Amino acid sequence: MSEDKQTVVIAGAGDLAQYIAEEFKVDNTHDVLLISRKEREFFTKLGVTTHEIDEYSVDSVSAVLERVNATVLISTLHTDDPALYTSLHKALLLACKASRTCKRFIASEFLGNLRKFDNIPRGIARARRAFRSELLNESEIKWTLVNLGWLADYFVQQPDGSRSYISPFPQGWPINMEEGTVRVIGTGDEPVCWTAARDVAKAVVQLVSHDEWPDHVYVFGEIGSWNQAIEKVERYYGATLTRTHVTQDDISRDLANEAVVEKWYRATIDEWSLAGATAVPLEEALHQRERYFAEVKFRDINELLRSSEHMQII
Repeated sequence: MSEDKQTVVIAGAGDLAQYIAEEFKVDNTHDVLLISRKEREFFTKLGVTTHEIDEYSVDSVSAVLERVNATVLISTLHTDDPALYTSLHKALLLACKASRTCKRFIASEFLGNLRKFDNIPRGIARARRAFRSELLNESEIKWTLVNLGWLADYFVQQPDGSRSYISPFPQGWPINMEEGTVRVIGTGDEPVCWTAARDVAKAVVQLVSHDEWPDHVYVFGEIGSWNQAIEKVERYYGATLTRTHVTQDDISRDLANEAVVEKWYRATIDEWSLAGATAVPLEEALHQRERYFAEVKFRDINELLRSSEHMQII
């Protein structure tokens, strides 16, 4: 583990960036700054300086990295547009290569068992395929891809989106507590992984302190099944959810018709669960937890539900 103080730059000012920036400030081991197209009040109140840029070009990002003597660049930029995702991340990578000091890069992935299931969810995989291939050939910059399965924050979100910085995801998340319904994907016994966004952010903070990184990082709060998760939610809330079963045939039918965008997109997320692709490889994740994340408490579903009783933002 490195004892050197790092200067970390986060690209993007979205939901996950809020958690990552907040946990860097709480940890107070490293300096953290932000690159974004506009300043956001959240980061200003947090005391995180935002370097505003007109576009994510090599020149504009390089200028910031040089100005602050950055050592680590973390991308939280997300888009399902292949050309845009590739151009954004290529600019970040090339900016690192041009930098005198910034030679470590965490690209925006945050999926599940990425090494085994790199082709799903389909829209996301299509957007990221070209840049993933480019990273595999990259040797000058130390890079890694952080993966966590489902964001567990969705278990405790209120209808107004409170309890988490993560935006609600009704187009993919199968549980709807407001309506008292749940879509059971497949048998409901397929392996699924959930991790709270704050715990992911804590892991990223710890990872920065280590000199060596694996190319894939896997973290988890809980690995179980949708059937098990549904039972825990019902027990906690004292509710019985109305179940609708989503079969392989249902998913295949909707995947075959990309023109119906909403159904196709939901099917790509359902397929991710059905394949067991959200579940990170347990043995590898446990090994990494011991090596990199011994100081991080990863909350399981029950712990997260209890956290929501006394934490405004879990």
